[in-house]
Amino acid sequence: MPDPRRHRLKTVLGVAASVAIAALALYVLYQTFQRISLADVIANVRAMPRERLLLAGACAAGAFATLAAYEVVAVRYVKHCIGRARPVITALIAFPLGHALGQTVLSGGAVRYRMYAPAGMSAMEVGATVLLVGMPYVLAFGLLLDLALVFTAEQLAPAFRISAQWLFVLGCIGLAKDAAYLLFVHLRKAPIRLGGWSVQLPSLRMTLLQVAVGLVDICLIASVLYLLLPPGAGIAFLPFVAVYLSSIVVGVLSHVPAGLGVLESMLLLLLPQVPPEQLLAAVLLYRVIYEVVPLVLAVLLWGGYELVARDGARVRLLAPRRGADPPA
Repeated sequence: MPDPRRHRLKTVLGVAASVAIAALALYVLYQTFQRISLADVIANVRAMPRERLLLAGACAAGAFATLAAYEVVAVRYVKHCIGRARPVITALIAFPLGHALGQTVLSGGAVRYRMYAPAGMSAMEVGATVLLVGMPYVLAFGLLLDLALVFTAEQLAPAFRISAQWLFVLGCIGLAKDAAYLLFVHLRKAPIRLGGWSVQLPSLRMTLLQVAVGLVDICLIASVLYLLLPPGAGIAFLPFVAVYLSSIVVGVLSHVPAGLGVLESMLLLLLPQVPPEQLLAAVLLYRVIYEVVPLVLAVLLWGGYELVARDGARVRLLAPRRGADPPA
């Protein structure tokens, strides 16, 4: 089959899959709201204890602080001399913005190029940084899911509607894959060729740091939602992480920004023991704490940066005018 036709077929199948997932999510939400009312959800939101809201907010803040600290390390790994403040500000802008738009690599990459290019980083160095800051989530995502399948297969079997034995086998295969990647990083010294690109793998030490950062990040993010579930949810943290990550995967495949509606639908399907009005209230608060508030702060931070920074938009727009002014 010619390449253009193959590419067209992949595009059509991808769009069809996204539409099917989104349609299923809407159907699940429609069926749910036939049994409950929006007023019930709002009432559960208002009834959420303040202590749990504060703990959830602290977890969200901890997750972004972890990513900002790692961004400093990643930038130093690629380029050694641009300081700490710029990478921290960049992380606090790029991660919330990328998550909200649903295209983390593209939007986060654009923000990082805007922030790092004036500091002397080349496009290749910015691309390497984007790859490095994305790896912790990817590596830890698979590892946490594999660990959950191995150690909590019995608890997850009813939710996934798959036998515990098969879940255990899938988890073991996943853990073998995780170990094989670490071994590959340790042994592979030459760059990897991807088309016309040459990619140098990070060192084993850097890879282990990525795994650690990713584990902390994902556990804190999952804790935001876990803390907001009702006390009688009847699920331990590790199996909940598997349910949460599975819902995130479906949300990503749907290509809906932030998995809006898809995450809610998957959680409704995988956590049938939780009253739907309480579950939807928890997810709504999770989105406010982890998505809306950080996004607003990121936009304000970016606007403030463009106003006051030496390479900000205000200075760059006014500089030509100042140069054109006649001498006094």
